[in-house]
Amino acid sequence: MQTQLLDSLISISEFSTDVVPKPNNWAVLIICFLLLLLTLLIVPFRKKLNLIFKSLFSQRHYSLLLREGKILEERVFAFTLIFDLMTFSLGLDVIAEKFMPQVVKHLSYIGLFGIFFASLLLIYFFKFFVNYIYTALFEHKKERYLMNLDKFSFLTVAAVILFPFLVVVQFTGRFAILYAYIPVFFALLACLLYNLMKINPKAINLFQFFIYFCTLEILPYVILVKFIAII
Repeated sequence: MQTQLLDSLISISEFSTDVVPKPNNWAVLIICFLLLLLTLLIVPFRKKLNLIFKSLFSQRHYSLLLREGKILEERVFAFTLIFDLMTFSLGLDVIAEKFMPQVVKHLSYIGLFGIFFASLLLIYFFKFFVNYIYTALFEHKKERYLMNLDKFSFLTVAAVILFPFLVVVQFTGRFAILYAYIPVFFALLACLLYNLMKINPKAINLFQFFIYFCTLEILPYVILVKFIAII
């Protein structure tokens, strides 16, 4: 009887290390670099980052951001853009690891991350170029900088919010947590659309805006997904 009781206590106290989540080493390294980069951004550019973050939701902070000067031509833009694109590249890596493990195995985790980062960087500046053409064709040259600033603010807010989700997913192994980010992303996207449409509401042609949004904001990412899927 005592032996059976002792065996029962031992079996209850036993645990398996197999259930302990083991984050990808490359993912941990990327997260550490992003934390360092975010720290280096916050220390010297705290005020500007605060305005960039709040300008997506507040017209007053948006006006204050414009008074700060040409943010998109300063160092804070370059370093923040790197953080934003690296964060989304890590997010795409996490998604690919979940739904396309064969692609990750074929290209390696860091290799796929590099492809995502290079692709997102190319898409971002391609959108800059197309936005230049769009504003020139439809006589919205005065709104060009405002449109680029709105999209940069959206990208930064979306990346900063996504980052803790990715950290939790990596260190808990619970991919489902990432689903909670989806409504947040679409809410931020709705704010972006609202801000774009109120830049010059009298000059907006809904058909032109629809064509612009589908070709410039959606099509490049569809092409990226298709490209990764056929690798």
